[in-house]
Amino acid sequence: MTTVEIPPCATRLPRKSDKVKQSSPRIRTSLPHPEPPVDGKPPPVNAPMSPTKSAALNLLPNLLMSFVPSAPQNATGSPRAKKGDKVPLMSAKDPLSIPIMSVNFRRFVSKVGAVFWMQDRVEEIVMWRRGWKVTTTWMAAYAFLCYFPRLLFLLPQIIVIGITLATYKYTPAMSTASLLDPPAAPDTTSEGSVDWQGNIQAIQNLMGTFSDGYDAVHPFVLHLTHRTPYTPYIFTALVLSLIPGIILVSLPYLPIRAILLVGGLAPFVVTNPYIQYWITSMMNLLHSDTDLRWLRQKAGLDTKLPLTSFAQRFLDDNNLTDACWTAPKREVELFENERLVKLSSADAEVNESAWSKANLHSDERTAWTRRQDGWNDGSVSSTNLTFSLDPGWAFVETEDWRLDVDASWSPQGGDAHGWVYTNTSWLDPRPYFYINAAVTRKRRWTRRIWYDAAKV
Repeated sequence: MTTVEIPPCATRLPRKSDKVKQSSPRIRTSLPHPEPPVDGKPPPVNAPMSPTKSAALNLLPNLLMSFVPSAPQNATGSPRAKKGDKVPLMSAKDPLSIPIMSVNFRRFVSKVGAVFWMQDRVEEIVMWRRGWKVTTTWMAAYAFLCYFPRLLFLLPQIIVIGITLATYKYTPAMSTASLLDPPAAPDTTSEGSVDWQGNIQAIQNLMGTFSDGYDAVHPFVLHLTHRTPYTPYIFTALVLSLIPGIILVSLPYLPIRAILLVGGLAPFVVTNPYIQYWITSMMNLLHSDTDLRWLRQKAGLDTKLPLTSFAQRFLDDNNLTDACWTAPKREVELFENERLVKLSSADAEVNESAWSKANLHSDERTAWTRRQDGWNDGSVSSTNLTFSLDPGWAFVETEDWRLDVDASWSPQGGDAHGWVYTNTSWLDPRPYFYINAAVTRKRRWTRRIWYDAAKV
């Protein structure tokens, strides 16, 4: 073997392959390792696939990626990653990548079937869809755990034993030699199958259910996040109730088992078909009779007033003086009138600021009238909204003017604030604003007066 002596002053020339490697650095992306196929044979690389199936399998990944924002070119790492974290969070383990999302989504769809199977079984039990025997059996089991709560520590063993017994008849007999073999890969749902599409349907419905639940809860969460004026009051009530709550839960005679029993069985009772039928009937009855006149009639109470006016009258009666309580009483009324300001265009926005008493014409009714037709005797004081009464009669001092929110005086009804809308001649009443015609509106206020015989 011959050797060549290299002088110390020589400079080594880079090889061509080194230049190629330096000019085009390789970008590595961590992809999850796909599971090996069950039969042990790798799928062919150039296996043909029909265009229809290929389009169906790529539809969801492409649809999902259409909502993924493009990361900036100089971005390194995950949007959720924080500086200084030695161990990344699970949500920031892998960078945002189309291949990772596509692979993980397919893996998730093929393996999430057991979760939705459990969800369907729980729904069947809670909603009584498998008969009363199955649901009552689970209710009895829950009651047994409430009476013996220490058995909860044995619940994992009971669940594993139940799974083993439930799947025994589906497991083939295994010989002694097969016990020494490594376990086979778990069965997964193949792409494009009926079960695979069922998992996608369940994911779709779960996303809609989660969004509906979020939309239902979000308005109430705003009261806890200082976005409404009720947050300080709720916080004060919670702080004041914290110490009594600690004392209550520390009492040795607190029936914790009974509370858990009632709280756990309450959903089963509410979802019972007979209870649901009764609740639906009551809701339909309340919808048809919103003033609860049938209930007030059975209780011997006044059925003429609307429900809101009846509740206000109940509070006013509680504040009456002894002399006024036994004296004869009756009700007087005033009508508040407003006119719409002249809009610059037909499609201009109409809000509350566009209505005012100052817009009333000088040759029409005043801002406050004694009757709905605009009649006024001229004795109405605009400062305290009082007028002259018959001898011996006086306004109830413990009450003020009450708004007729239900607009019971109008056969057509009114809006949420008691307004009845009319045209420029104060005719054609309607309970809502109608464009290019409703330029006037009115609503009623009532107040009680009583007869004082001592003043006659």
